[in-house]
Amino acid sequence: MKDNLFIEYVNTPYEEPQDMLPKINEAMLADMEESLEVDFKKEYQQEDLASILESIKYIRIYCRNFPCFNGFDYQPLQAPFAYYRSRKTYLKELPFTEDEFYKFTYIQDAIKKLGLKAQPTFEFITFLYYNIKVWSENQITTSGAKVDNILSLLKEQLNTQLTMNIKVGSKSFEFNNSLFIQSLLEFYSSHNLISCNLVERENKRVRERTIQYSLVKTLLDYLPIKTDKSEGINFVQAERDLALCTLYLCKLLMGDPTYVCTKDNNATFDKLMRDFKDFNITLHQMLI
Repeated sequence: MKDNLFIEYVNTPYEEPQDMLPKINEAMLADMEESLEVDFKKEYQQEDLASILESIKYIRIYCRNFPCFNGFDYQPLQAPFAYYRSRKTYLKELPFTEDEFYKFTYIQDAIKKLGLKAQPTFEFITFLYYNIKVWSENQITTSGAKVDNILSLLKEQLNTQLTMNIKVGSKSFEFNNSLFIQSLLEFYSSHNLISCNLVERENKRVRERTIQYSLVKTLLDYLPIKTDKSEGINFVQAERDLALCTLYLCKLLMGDPTYVCTKDNNATFDKLMRDFKDFNITLHQMLI
């Protein structure tokens, strides 16, 4: 084995069976969050507390969806208050300034159309961008999980043509027999080999698109958007505009904003949603 060859394994984490977890006590969570707020107010009593709490309210709405189980009971996430305490660190990692956000008329128009407020929207984007970036850098899968995911897709898409490429040095070998490829994958999956726990890391392009999707999908899912949607409509134009503008500001989408941030670029947004429709965002698991 070459000295510079590093093989990494990961142990499959144990997950608590859902039927063994206690029921969430919403009233108790609300009392605990109020207690966290009281402690927070004591820290910033010399400042405009109403404005501070207003600025992080969208972050709080998001975090209320993911109470933390401490082994005995549920408790609210402290992330909204922790964010404000470390806000300067978050802003340093942001690829645009707060001033640029407010001067970007395209995103301001979308925010108004969706019945949102600019300041808490900015804070939520900042919060998500930082945490999604950190989260994505720690995202790994295993060879076994990757193969199982392929097999799961094949069950949904019967008779799909498969192609497999293997490169050995300068030589490439291509397999086009779908039955042969699927047989290999099923054999590998069913035998639970040691290599099933080998870590797989996505390439830079895939990771970047994962960040794009996670950012805009979380925004659109958890912002308190006010809009009427006709039956069968998943996203109105203002939601698409907000998503495209956010990607543009975060340097995850390049080009002329008059094109890339408007309905002329809806195809980019729609393709992102289609490509990741089965992707499970687990960002909340790293928050405390």
